[in-house]
Amino acid sequence: MTTTLRILHVLSASIWVGGTVALVFIGVPAIRRLEGEARAVAMRALGRRWRPIGWGAMAVAILSGLWLTERHGGFHRAALDSDFDRTLILKSVLVALLVVGGLLHDFVLGPRLQRDLRAGAPTAPVTRRRLVVVGWLNFGLTIAVPVLGAVVLSTLD
Repeated sequence: MTTTLRILHVLSASIWVGGTVALVFIGVPAIRRLEGEARAVAMRALGRRWRPIGWGAMAVAILSGLWLTERHGGFHRAALDSDFDRTLILKSVLVALLVVGGLLHDFVLGPRLQRDLRAGAPTAPVTRRRLVVVGWLNFGLTIAVPVLGAVVLSTLD
């Protein structure tokens, strides 16, 4: 069972990380070359198609991670007693920040920017900057979380 959970965890994390890398370095730059309504339509379509895959993968990664933590006794020890505990707590905090940042990016700032652009609102550049900052922070967390996952596994050896 532990091996199956690890496989699910790694595959779902790979989907999240790989999809994020593809979006950041391939999808968004290609769409940025478009202008006007074509750009808005393409960005909206990319987001709508990615969300079920990305958020589904994130949910599987979180659930399998929690299950693996339980199987390794992570919920039964006093917090901060071992490198495993400390690293797992840090990883969990980063995952929580990533989820909050992802929700903010996908469901608050992204739609707000679309509305601002359609309305010609003067706040659109500020919203875009916020969206970009949150996006890059999320990207950093997306890379940091699996690195900490590898560190967590090394503490079990």
